Amino acid sequence: MNATQTRKMVVADVDPLAFERRAGDFGFRLATRSELDQAVAMAEELIDGKLASVDSIADMNNWTGMTAWVTGDPVDGIFLTLPLTEAGESAVRDGSYNPAKPLKAHLANMGRCVSAFYVGVYAGKTYEARKKIMTVSAVLRVEMFGAFPAYARGATADGRRSMESLGFQKFEGGLPDLYVQPPFQTLMDQAS
Repeated sequence: MNATQTRKMVVADVDPLAFERRAGDFGFRLATRSELDQAVAMAEELIDGKLASVDSIADMNNWTGMTAWVTGDPVDGIFLTLPLTEAGESAVRDGSYNPAKPLKAHLANMGRCVSAFYVGVYAGKTYEARKKIMTVSAVLRVEMFGAFPAYARGATADGRRSMESLGFQKFEGGLPDLYVQPPFQTLMDQAS
């Protein structure tokens, strides 16, 4: 898919509390500040790269109500998913989105007016944590936001292979190493 391709954007609300309950069914919870410190350090070590600052991720989490998810005690898995507004999706597609510190106008506040999702990272320290992350990610994708496109960047070769196995396609243009998984449901299908 290339950046010049346009799509009719679907905008709808996603209930952060329903998202939290469903993630909880798989042992995930919204991260506390101390859990974010642990999770970001772990993820950066695993991907051998830098993520957004803990302060920035905490701000995103507070604004969206559904960004930073962790599992384990101590934390052994994290995934970051950001609900985007139409402006946020456009910014991802044209390359002006800043994953480390997105504009509030780019993120859906408390699940309102969602147009797409951006996957910031998913990383697990153990096989079991990685398996849980893949399962919860797939279930939430189908049940909560199948009507929206999902965007992600391929930080590692394993991550790119994983995304491709889930139906993500390389997106020509936009952010570097950008992939997209097109919507595969309508809002009516999702509500059924």
